[in-house]
Amino acid sequence: MHYLEQELTDLIQREPKIWDFMQQGSLDGVWYWDLENPENEWLSPEFWRLFGYDPAQKQHDPAEWQSLIHPEDLQVALKNFDAHCSDSSHPYDQVVRYSHADGSTVWVRCRGLAIRDQNGRAIRMLGAHNDITAVKRAEEAARTEKTFAERANRDLRAFAYALSHDLQAPASTLAMLLDELTVHFGEAIDPEAQFLLDLGKETVQRMNEQIKAQLQFVAVAGGEEDFSPVDLAALTGSILEDLRADIHAAHAEVVVSKLPEVYGNAAQLRMLLQNLIENALKFRHADGKPLVRITANRVENTGATVICVADNGIGIAPKYRSKVFRLSEMLNAPKTYPGSGMGLALCQRVAERHGGRIWVEDSAEGGCAFFVELKGKEGKESAW
Repeated sequence: MHYLEQELTDLIQREPKIWDFMQQGSLDGVWYWDLENPENEWLSPEFWRLFGYDPAQKQHDPAEWQSLIHPEDLQVALKNFDAHCSDSSHPYDQVVRYSHADGSTVWVRCRGLAIRDQNGRAIRMLGAHNDITAVKRAEEAARTEKTFAERANRDLRAFAYALSHDLQAPASTLAMLLDELTVHFGEAIDPEAQFLLDLGKETVQRMNEQIKAQLQFVAVAGGEEDFSPVDLAALTGSILEDLRADIHAAHAEVVVSKLPEVYGNAAQLRMLLQNLIENALKFRHADGKPLVRITANRVENTGATVICVADNGIGIAPKYRSKVFRLSEMLNAPKTYPGSGMGLALCQRVAERHGGRIWVEDSAEGGCAFFVELKGKEGKESAW
């Protein structure tokens, strides 16, 4: 035994004030029970003060504290008590609820140690209380706050989805009416009326693009994390097949390097890659041939995958690079480069849902290079 441990043991035996300090400084109540005469139990003054009672009014009767403890917790405590008395390896250690004199609940960690005779039979029980009410209240407050936030986010997503979905029908009807007007009046439409009709059609088209983008964003923001292995090479090939007409119309060249299998949500990753490729085709020089390079690298020290979609387009000035990921942030006029302004915000959300991030730099080709880090699920690395 260490000499200081021995010294402390001797002090506790000789000096009552040492024992008082230890129980008052680190415990919220001590009790000592005569198991041979179970009607006798000593409970420290701190034990009763914790529950708002005057210790002088108490008789050290087990029935006194048992009447204050929650019935369910009392059953657990008595079950552990019997088990510990029968088997010293079974701990007497549980969290229980007591009723305070003011009607509130006091959460207590209650522990005990059986004192045994030479035959191993439990003859006394030494117990200690620790008040953990503040911890429990903090946990409950956090759960309530989280539940409220989740419910609010769920309601907001539902509202946004319903609003966007309900706008589709009137937007489609308006587009149909404008087409009908064009057909009905035909050559009788004067230049000014034709200008207004064309302007209306462009407005409806942008409205439909906004509605579609909002529905996609809500789907990503509120979607479940349904992760599984995703073959990026196959996924990119499928996207390029869907965009074949756009690639052909832009006279673009798309170069795809070896891409790995990652762990993620296939639908969300499709949205992300398609948005980046479409942007590379859209934001091109008027007189140039678009070049798009799609590559991926593994970060050795983290196991994450970084996808890069680079182009030789018009680029983004450094001062604007933090803005492009904001909702509905468009750096160019819609008539020049049509779109909803939500594509990169959606890409950022997808990256975050995969534990990663997205950023933009200059590309070697003179345009933009968008980098997307995908961490996927913990313990799941990319397969190359």
